[in-house]
This record gives sequence, C-alpha cells and structure tokens, in this order.
Amino acid sequence: MDKYNVILNVRGSHVIGEEEASLELITEGLLLRGDGKCIIEYEESELSGTENTRTRLIVEGDRIKLRRSGELSTEFVFTKSQLYETAYDTPLGLVQMTVLPTQITSDVSGQCGSVDLEYVVNIGSYSVINRLNVGYRPKGFKS
Repeated sequence: MDKYNVILNVRGSHVIGEEEASLELITEGLLLRGDGKCIIEYEESELSGTENTRTRLIVEGDRIKLRRSGELSTEFVFTKSQLYETAYDTPLGLVQMTVLPTQITSDVSGQCGSVDLEYVVNIGSYSVINRLNVGYRPKGFKS
C-alpha cells in the first residue's frame, strides 16, 4: 500500500432530541491506498472524549468501515440504508447498538479528499443522529 502523511480536518456532531453537540479537530494522520481501498488513520484526542484511541476509516467502493481501537473499541460498517448491529467495548462493558447509515459519500481519489457520513445509532430506546466529516490534504499543502 502507498502511504502518505496528511493533515486531517475531523468534524463530528450528534443530535439527541433537540440537543446538538459538535466538535472539530485538526490533526496529523496517515492515508494508505492500495488493494482497492483507501484507509484514513488518526489518533483521537482529549477533545473527542476518546483519547488513547486510534480511528481508521476504510473506504472500499460504496462501503465504509469505521474502526476504533484502544481504550474504546468498536467497528461500524456503513452501507447506505443497511442496518448494522454491533457492540461498543467500553470500560464499563459491552454496549449493544444498531447503526443505520442515511448518507455515505466519499471522494478519496485525489491528493485532497473527504469522507462524509450521517447515521442513526440506536441504543435501547435512545436514538442519536451522528454526522462525521473527515477531510484530508497532504502535509505541508496550503489550501
């Protein structure tokens, strides 16, 4: 796989009922390309509440995997309108949930690119609408 050092602009938000929270993180990461997939990898920070966690976005055609490993570990698979069942491994134990993607777009073919996701997470009777946008550019590239 080809490997590139990149600068990432990670924006995330979630909506629970009428409450919306968002965060933005600019960090260094890696972009790997080959074998028909593109991988964006970065370390989470204290800002996201998931420090000591590595996040990988794996783009394969119209399917995107979000894999977190470290203090919090999980894997989500996003295929438009396809329900995915998973568990979140937390310090308090496993939390069962379902994930339903409502928007999946990616443009990862150039030296600058992005992945945009919107999905609904259901945990018991609670539903959360999440949005994640990860943009990348080569390290040292001014836009």
